[in-house]
Amino acid sequence: MFFTTRDKKRTRFPLWAIALLLLLPLVSGGGAVHADDKPSIALKSEAGYGGTIKEGTWNPLKLTLTSNRDLSGDIVFQVTQDRYGNSPASYIQHVELPKDTAKEVVLAIPGQQYDKNNNEIRFYEGSVNKGNLVGFSSGKSYVSGAGMNPTNVAVLSEDPDAMNFLTLLPSGNSKVSVLHMKQQDVPGDPMLMDGLDVIVLNRFASDSLTPAQVGAIEQWVRTGGKLVLGGGAAYPKTAAPFAAISPVEYKGTFSVAALPELEKLGAYKQGNGKGSPGKLILDGELTLADVQLAKGATVLYSTAGKPLFASRQIENGRVLYAAYDLAQEPVASWPGHPFAWSALLGNELQKNNMKAMTGNYSPLMNLSYILNFFPTLKMPSFNVLAWLIAVYAIVVAPLLYWLLKKADKREWAWWIIPLIAVVASGTVYMIGASDKTKELAHTFNVVELDGSGLGKVKSATAFFSPGSGDYRLELPANTYVKIQRDGGAFSGADSSRNLVEVGPKSTEVQLLDMPQWSLAKLWVEQRRQNEGLGQLKVNLFINDKGNIDGNVANTTNTNLKNAALVVGGKLYTLGDLEQGKTVSLASVQNVQTARNGMLSVALFQGYPNGNDPYVRERGLVDNYLQGSAWTSQDAYVLAFSNDKLFNYRSDNREIESEQLNLWLQPVNVHWIQNGKLNLPFGFIAPVVNQISAPGWYEEPNGISHIEQGNVTFDYDVPDLKKMAGGVLKLRSKNAGKQTEYHIFNYKKQDWELIQWDTSKQWSAANPNGQYASQGRIRMKVTAKAATELILPELAVEGAVKP
Repeated sequence: MFFTTRDKKRTRFPLWAIALLLLLPLVSGGGAVHADDKPSIALKSEAGYGGTIKEGTWNPLKLTLTSNRDLSGDIVFQVTQDRYGNSPASYIQHVELPKDTAKEVVLAIPGQQYDKNNNEIRFYEGSVNKGNLVGFSSGKSYVSGAGMNPTNVAVLSEDPDAMNFLTLLPSGNSKVSVLHMKQQDVPGDPMLMDGLDVIVLNRFASDSLTPAQVGAIEQWVRTGGKLVLGGGAAYPKTAAPFAAISPVEYKGTFSVAALPELEKLGAYKQGNGKGSPGKLILDGELTLADVQLAKGATVLYSTAGKPLFASRQIENGRVLYAAYDLAQEPVASWPGHPFAWSALLGNELQKNNMKAMTGNYSPLMNLSYILNFFPTLKMPSFNVLAWLIAVYAIVVAPLLYWLLKKADKREWAWWIIPLIAVVASGTVYMIGASDKTKELAHTFNVVELDGSGLGKVKSATAFFSPGSGDYRLELPANTYVKIQRDGGAFSGADSSRNLVEVGPKSTEVQLLDMPQWSLAKLWVEQRRQNEGLGQLKVNLFINDKGNIDGNVANTTNTNLKNAALVVGGKLYTLGDLEQGKTVSLASVQNVQTARNGMLSVALFQGYPNGNDPYVRERGLVDNYLQGSAWTSQDAYVLAFSNDKLFNYRSDNREIESEQLNLWLQPVNVHWIQNGKLNLPFGFIAPVVNQISAPGWYEEPNGISHIEQGNVTFDYDVPDLKKMAGGVLKLRSKNAGKQTEYHIFNYKKQDWELIQWDTSKQWSAANPNGQYASQGRIRMKVTAKAATELILPELAVEGAVKP
């Protein structure tokens, strides 16, 4: 090898130096620079729950990253296409990667179908804004998974088959998915459990959960989750960390040789309405937990005079207790076991089935177009613009011509007319832009009260950009955001870029390349601690004339407007409810028939020719309330307010915000008065829990569609347990064509065909002796061909046991 010097002389390079150069990489180890020493990351990913991605909820994305060198930067999950019309968004988390050490990162991602064409995983060294893109040496740089809407039941148990019997339930369009989890699979953030409907703990060492995991599960319950605690001898180790929210207090154990109450609850067989799943033979004694009821809890079913199933409302969620080990044989494999739990989980099954049928997985997203009704952004006055055009026409045409002719300066028109046009255009622009010179926000909040003084808030907000450029928004900590961008006045928004980073102190949203005069809509969700918002104290009962009576008092922390009570298929307008005000139903003059599809019409009457001042309120009722699970409530109160319940900042500046809030609270009716139970028709809605018919769908107006098959539904009247004798009545406004109705006879342990003339009522004396089991009445409709129908209405009356 030769090197040439400047004076063109050839010099032989010493052999010892060449040898030293060849040995240098071996001596120096990693000091040499090679192409394969560039930073790279081995990637493993898992989306959703056991590979199931639930539509319309936030799902966990678990990423395992192993870097070939110490690396600091941002991991980014970018959604490029969204089935809900949302704009592309990148979800970011900063991470430190030690060399050759696997690091697990969990992000929350929107639930939808994912494939290589609509998402991408990236890693930027340093930061996403300024760092270099680092490649992945292995693994897929995108997420794949079908968006589904199952009823997700997460199970923590020593038994690998616990609760698998739930997958046998005929639940229509929404299947039950049993997800077996281990301690390390439980997140410490309740939002990462957003896609779970039920969590079951059974024969599980709950003391292995960290305080963060216990807190996350408890917060998940308080914001709407359903927790099941399995009993038996292992109940203390299963339920100990959740004693504060459990429906029961543990005392010991007891044994039974039979469980007739469970057998009645699970008595059901598909097909022609005959038969039952068979007797539950324990083949010995079964150990049950012996407990006493906690404050605020309710016994659902008893055995041997002790709670078999108990329930406790915890803010917006519920905890269910079962006295026996849910995985213990022979109960676990008994054919009636799935049907017993279909009754216990009926609300969750019905809710998810309706979402699957309608495709309406996230009612909050329905508020998109209503956010366009920005109260602080107004169109220029038509009268003002008309006068400007008229003045312009007069000045430019006859007046200018006359003045220039009189001055003999008509050639000046060549520069005066363009000048006047510029001035006029500027004036029109200033008038139109007078309220568009600063950042503004328009927010809808849905306040769901639990009836005990606490409530949770969901928000949808629109951010208005006065000028083009980048905007940085600061939202409350642990806020999860979906973004939708609308085109601006002077450009589209197809190439919009949105960055979201969720943090413990704040959530930061970067809106890049916002066009002038454009909107960015943010769908904001949290599973934060419920707030002390107060309650509506409601006392409702049936009076001697068979009518609803009572009063509603506003004990919230705000004045409410346009309040109404929905109960028994009717809407009672309560007017404005200032703090501390009480309204008696006896004083309500305006009572409207209020099938769910007509709520806004009944609440806000008039304005047929436009200029509707309640267009936003109507939008909230029509698009959120009627698209959510609230339509299945037997009775609830709704009202509105304009308090500022959700605020965010832009570059450390408070944003001026116009807010409209929809308040909702479920209420109960006292059916027992003066020693008698009186439940008129139309007050208790049936709960559908087993669907073996394709195409089952219930419209908001109560009309249901069914194809060939059958659907099972229950009426829950806990007060019925207190009645002696009495009468049960059924009536049908539309029974459908080629249909049969059966009612379950618990005494015979079989279905009984209802022979009725639908123009008349069907009645049965002493329902507790045959047709009711601890307050639950079970029915089934079988259709021989596709038809439309309305499920029967139920009424009960009789004396209460002394």
